[in-house]
Amino acid sequence: MEKNYYDGIVERWKSDLIVARARRMGFRPDEITDVQQQIILEVAAFRFAPVKSNGATEATALVALIDNNLKMICRTMARYRLRLDRLREEPIPSPEFEDQEKLLDIRAAVAALPEREQLVCKALGEGCSKHEIAKLLHCGWHTVDRLIRRIRAHFEDIGLDGYLFA
Repeated sequence: MEKNYYDGIVERWKSDLIVARARRMGFRPDEITDVQQQIILEVAAFRFAPVKSNGATEATALVALIDNNLKMICRTMARYRLRLDRLREEPIPSPEFEDQEKLLDIRAAVAALPEREQLVCKALGEGCSKHEIAKLLHCGWHTVDRLIRRIRAHFEDIGLDGYLFA
């Protein structure tokens, strides 16, 4: 690890204190340089006032300042990891619908159907069986079967039969 002492900005013991506190809090060696870079400006801006210190030394006050910044960095990193985990869990869009033009064609084809057949399309898309659709429409499953055949014929007529299931 390359050591940064920030000569001319802060005293060397202060930059060493940042490194020591970061190690103590479990930061990896490859993270310490970045952490040091994030905290050094606050350490440089810090002005110790013995009158307001309530008996603490400058080193004690700096330790508190550095530890608070390190905790904030840890929380930020944890939030970032959680965000990445949530992104990994999100469903990946189906490759067959990546082509937006085809998706629009399918929506237009369904919109061109009569209302009852649109309901059947919606129910089929939600995974309902013919019997469940028949209960929903208050009809027999034979009627649902006939409506599905009409929908299939409509999709075949406009050339979207590749999106039909057997």
